[in-house]
Amino acid sequence: MRRRSKLEENFEYLLNDLKVQYEYEKTKLTYIVPESTHTYLIDWSLPNNIFVETKGYLSDHQERTKYLLIKQQYPNLDLRFVFGDSNKLCGGMKITHAQWAIKNGFKYCSIKDYEIIKEWLNESL
Repeated sequence: MRRRSKLEENFEYLLNDLKVQYEYEKTKLTYIVPESTHTYLIDWSLPNNIFVETKGYLSDHQERTKYLLIKQQYPNLDLRFVFGDSNKLCGGMKITHAQWAIKNGFKYCSIKDYEIIKEWLNESL
């Protein structure tokens, strides 16, 4: 099945290689931006209730705010990021994707961090 990006294709290949069951873009959340309601389609829903967003680039403030609002409005949701390059600078900022994730309490790794991804997959429900 065609994915939205090469990064998503690589992550799916990794999941298939590890023989992990997953669902792609199945879980949809409603979240509220003050004065309006939006939906967010999570990239990956893993069987251990970990949700993964694969991001090549956090491009702007509005996109980063979306993830902060999701975290605030769904405090029990285990949303993690797999970045194409976690050392890449976020759009319009002087911090990297890794620094942004740490600052905002998100677990993350780069697509090349195979062992971290395997650890996530082995976390119990």
